[in-house]
Amino acid sequence: MQLLNETYSTERHEGRTIVIRDAQDDDLLDITRIYNMAVVVGGSTADLTPRNLDQRREWVYSHNPRDQYPVVVIEIDGKVAGFASLSKYHSRAGYSEITEFSYYVDKAYARQGLGTRLVRWLLDAAKRIGFRIAVCVVFADNAGSTALMNKFGFERYGYLPRACRNGERFLDVAYWYKELD
Repeated sequence: MQLLNETYSTERHEGRTIVIRDAQDDDLLDITRIYNMAVVVGGSTADLTPRNLDQRREWVYSHNPRDQYPVVVIEIDGKVAGFASLSKYHSRAGYSEITEFSYYVDKAYARQGLGTRLVRWLLDAAKRIGFRIAVCVVFADNAGSTALMNKFGFERYGYLPRACRNGERFLDVAYWYKELD
């Protein structure tokens, strides 16, 4: 599959250059590292064991066609600090106007506005592509992601208690949506 190679935004903020661009094969190590950081820390993915490079490559390449299901990275001064994607919500055709999105930020860059930038980019991209609804699945105790959902006007439409077993602990899941039209 051909990966797209576009830069979508470049900005200077507090002396740093922040770029959002299409993910490339060269980004797979960083995508894998950041994702595995979330797996190990817990509370933001239902994967219980770290993923390997081939598994993350397969995940990136499953976003097809890429002009409809992009995977992007966010860089600070040339270093990948996070990534995000729009994904197919469901394989049945009647759901084709709905997209599910996800985003992950390197813990070293937490609370610097990167999640906000990624969610804003994802929502703008979803509108541009023509999706009618965006959904996001968030662990209920993930205060940062819950705050972002509220900030961008998402509505919580579901709550599944004890949905995910993470070791000895169960995590509740909240389902969020936003109409885009």
